[in-house]
Amino acid sequence: MTPPTSAADTSRPADFSRLFEPLAINGCSIRNRIVLTGHGTGMPTDGTPNDQMVAYYEERAKGEVGLIMLGTQQVHPSSPGITGLLCNYDDRIIPGLKRVADAVHRHGAKIFGYLGHMGVATSARPVPLWSASPVYEHKYGEVAHAMTKAEIDLIIGAFKAAAKRNVEAGMDGIEIHCGHGLLLMQFLSPLTNLREDAYGGSVENRTRLPREVLAAVREAVGPDVPLGVRISADELVPGGLTIDDMEEICPMLVEAGALDYIDVSAGSDGDYVSNMLHEPPMGLPPAPYASMAGRIRRACPGVAILHATRIHTAAEAEALLSRGDADMAGMVRPLIADPYLPAKARRGEAERVTPCVACEQACFGRLYRGRHISCVGNPTTGREQAWYALPSPARTRRLCIVGAGPAGMEAARVAALRGHEVVLFDDRNELGGRMNTAKRPAGRAEWGRMIAHKAAEIERLGVTLKLGRMADAEAILAEKPDAVFLACGSEQKAIALPGAEDAPIVIVDNAVLDPDLCGERILVIDNINRTPAMATAVHLAKLGRRVDMSTQGFYAGHNLVIQNLSFFWREAALHGVTFLPATRPIAFNKGEVTLEHVFSREPLPVRQYDTIVWADPGIPRDGLLAELEGRVGEVRAIGDAYAPRDIEAAFLDGYQAALSL
Repeated sequence: MTPPTSAADTSRPADFSRLFEPLAINGCSIRNRIVLTGHGTGMPTDGTPNDQMVAYYEERAKGEVGLIMLGTQQVHPSSPGITGLLCNYDDRIIPGLKRVADAVHRHGAKIFGYLGHMGVATSARPVPLWSASPVYEHKYGEVAHAMTKAEIDLIIGAFKAAAKRNVEAGMDGIEIHCGHGLLLMQFLSPLTNLREDAYGGSVENRTRLPREVLAAVREAVGPDVPLGVRISADELVPGGLTIDDMEEICPMLVEAGALDYIDVSAGSDGDYVSNMLHEPPMGLPPAPYASMAGRIRRACPGVAILHATRIHTAAEAEALLSRGDADMAGMVRPLIADPYLPAKARRGEAERVTPCVACEQACFGRLYRGRHISCVGNPTTGREQAWYALPSPARTRRLCIVGAGPAGMEAARVAALRGHEVVLFDDRNELGGRMNTAKRPAGRAEWGRMIAHKAAEIERLGVTLKLGRMADAEAILAEKPDAVFLACGSEQKAIALPGAEDAPIVIVDNAVLDPDLCGERILVIDNINRTPAMATAVHLAKLGRRVDMSTQGFYAGHNLVIQNLSFFWREAALHGVTFLPATRPIAFNKGEVTLEHVFSREPLPVRQYDTIVWADPGIPRDGLLAELEGRVGEVRAIGDAYAPRDIEAAFLDGYQAALSL
């Protein structure tokens, strides 16, 4: 175990002096100020921690994070544990919590239990959902049951019992979730609390349930266990709670629970835009609510403040602390991307951290699909048991990889890391493949951070680069490889529609790389319903073009994770993009386009455009496969060259291929 750093540790870079300063919360000594705040992992299969979850948290403790908050434990069956949530309904959870706590403690980190109740901010039909009032929740489409006094008392008791179980299991502290539109915030908010009894109306009444929960938990755990609360400093919804409200409310919560710290976030999961703003996707700035954390800090003197909304790098975390906005920096997605971020930053290797680029695709994206979280740039996340300790190969091999996009780069990095000799070809003069196109639209530049990171690791590992040349079979065989991975990506298939050969069609990548190819009036035809067409449509609209977008889906972007979907829909609305859902082209006549309705199969009135931007998944670019089979020991296609998919699949394919050698 690496010992905690101290003020005398001269190996620590001076610019991270605040970040690696130890602190204590109610006697609990924490080695640095980096916190993995509470988040869903999608890993529990029966509501209790399993081996996969233990390994996930243990890896982050090994990476030298100071404090870990477990994902929210639901405290009562009226808050169903869907999508792999923890369920702290009875003592059955205690052994699993103890296993997680022991694993984290072995590596010098501290861990707090994190308790909550979803209220109406979920869906488990036909299970009825409880809340302050019979309100309708738009995101999930449920109407709540207004809780009775007996049910309120039941939930207070459930929080108290759940806290006791956490302490018995060896958790170092407790956090109560009172933000993000969950049950306790539903009582706080005038948008969701329409009650006329002692739990509704005035600020004193609306804070009553949170205050009673905090008081009960403090009574259960005693005065010496750190106790905190997560709040939304602003609901980010018109008519909802504001920072001014929370400056008044937070001291009341502190007094009720004799709180030691406040975890400051923002937003409500029950509103599409607010949910997107408090889990900011690529295109939004980092640390957007740091100043709100600073205001809560000033309103609650003597209480430690944690802030956790897209603190995306160690440098940003240091700046947050140095400004005095917070005492701790929450870094969930960055620690999902690289559990060793703290250790690397402490050693002066911050540039080697696998970056979180806020793409949302494998963390939230997988969670919304009912799967465990992972990371686009780090496929080992969620697979720690099998993959973190890379096995040494039985023998080293000479590997040629054709294509330096995400699949090829990841295969090269992992193969070289395992000791194989790697030659990487690409017909471009730069690494990154289509990521170099993906980074071009407005707000998408963070893909450049991923390219730079992977490229630097490949260079450090001594991979031989052969760029700017087309790799044919003879050039590959001249390298005398033992194995060949074809990561050549995909190519545009022929557009088999009447009039396509004479229509002003521009492939989506070309429209991004050279917008001057596009005229004033543009139709984007989206056959993918992911980021490429959406980002391109918004980008062209921002450049002043008039843009329509046709999609065969029920709505534009229906394959996107909800945060990205909300972001792009907002951007499209702000910049005048018009969506044409459930439509597809059936014929072209130069710039005239005939669309048909997908469900009625009836043609729509002809539309006239200067340019038609075509976004299609393409077909595998795998021609070399047949030429090389039988002439080299092993040859395989990976990434889009195997089957065109998304960037998560490309990185994952590259990692798995390198692991197979």
